[in-house]
Amino acid sequence: MAAHALRSNRASIEEDPLLAEFELAGIIGDEIATNLPEHLWVVFEIARVIESDNTALGKLLAPLLHRSQNEPSDHEAPPIPSVAAEEYEADLIRYLHELPQIYPYQFLLPEEVFYQRLAERSLWMPRPVPPRLYRFPTASDTFAPDPRKQKVYVLFDVSRSMNSHWRIALAKAIAVVFLRQNMRELGTVFLRTFAEHVGELVCASDVPSFRDLLRRILLVQATGRGTNMQEAIEVAIADIKRTQTLSDAEILLITDGAAHLDIERLRELMGATIRIHAVKIGNERIAPDPAMVEYYARKIGTADARRMLELQERRRMLERDLQSASTATRRTMIAHDLGVLDRMIAELAQRVATYATEHFGSDIEQLCTVFVQLDDIDPAQVFRLSPEREQELVRLARALLEEFASSHRSEDADRMAAVVEHLRAIARFNPQATELHELAAAMERALERFLRQMQMGDVELDVAPHAPMLEHVRIALRHGGNRQMNLAQLLRLLWRRFVRWIRRQRQVRIARVLLRRWRRR
Repeated sequence: MAAHALRSNRASIEEDPLLAEFELAGIIGDEIATNLPEHLWVVFEIARVIESDNTALGKLLAPLLHRSQNEPSDHEAPPIPSVAAEEYEADLIRYLHELPQIYPYQFLLPEEVFYQRLAERSLWMPRPVPPRLYRFPTASDTFAPDPRKQKVYVLFDVSRSMNSHWRIALAKAIAVVFLRQNMRELGTVFLRTFAEHVGELVCASDVPSFRDLLRRILLVQATGRGTNMQEAIEVAIADIKRTQTLSDAEILLITDGAAHLDIERLRELMGATIRIHAVKIGNERIAPDPAMVEYYARKIGTADARRMLELQERRRMLERDLQSASTATRRTMIAHDLGVLDRMIAELAQRVATYATEHFGSDIEQLCTVFVQLDDIDPAQVFRLSPEREQELVRLARALLEEFASSHRSEDADRMAAVVEHLRAIARFNPQATELHELAAAMERALERFLRQMQMGDVELDVAPHAPMLEHVRIALRHGGNRQMNLAQLLRLLWRRFVRWIRRQRQVRIARVLLRRWRRR
């Protein structure tokens, strides 16, 4: 019965979708586990809400995120079958139990080289990837591409205003959902961040590059000092026209910015082939200055704007007359007229400013094929756990605790530290989830004992510890444990334990036995 429970716990951990998302994003068992943004953990909860068709966010974003499936194709192809095949990609081993799966030619390496690579986890193995579906014609010689396979050029706003009201977390969640969908559908995604300047161009067209792009988005910080949307769109259009691989790409803009755009110029640059879609987060408003009021007065063409421009021209004529007036009486009359004009212009300017403020930022909506306006999210609503979701997290936390208690595996410590961080991030919005709070505290205590045992040399690891786990454990214990031990001391201590572990003859003998068994096959 106990063995069955252990097997079921291990299976539930390996198959848990939240841990799979963490691994895909590189948070556990990979290279981005340091310097994680504080809002990172809630991104996954927001993404889960967006992916649900029963939530308000999911319904608002459905026309954009599911556009490729709903859009009719210009050339309807007859029904054609799809062929699925299991595929693999070369990857470095992550855990010792993956040793039998490495490429066989590596067993021919000299023993010292082999064991060094084993210690460094630099042995190569085939790792399964999600199957790709290839469509092929059966009734004609004309290639009929899958209409879902699209090219999208993402412009991602990283201005400082995105840090307010959870906007950056919401924007990242939208991008994460969009990238997952395109990764499944074999699409191609290009991305540039922008603020006062436009960032470098990044492309994703296969599983490894999608993972890299996903991690780049999750780690990006909103530190820009402006929102130069005009330049960002112009650069995207220029990229699409100049680069052959970008042909037919659509632009997806994710921003909170309210910015004026030169619509006529952008429409001319877009032509008939380039389309723009946008998600605008929040209802940003900017106080108009005199230069902006005058610009809008010339642009919008309302009665107040036309009258204000006429009075401004009349004022300039009176100023010239004032300079050429030869008598004091004439100058007094002109000065009086200028005062009256100034009061009339100020009143009209206030009306134009009110109109401009109400309509400022709507320029992008006029350019878009699909435009989605999102209000700032209410964290108390979005991060509130349903009873079903709460039980899912409870089961995961229990399974991790039981597995870690039975065998101190470094990957389980890695996962447990990540789950603790995730629970911490959403726990403050769910005070009623007492069981989750207790399990998070229990996992923290287990990690604290684990670190102390490693410090005293009383723990044996099934797998060598690695840097991401160390950093997560340090983060998970920042409010507890040994407060006198800084990061440098912790890393030096665990590095000594790592070297000691590698040098132990017992581990070498295990590796040799596995090697002999593999060679006999």
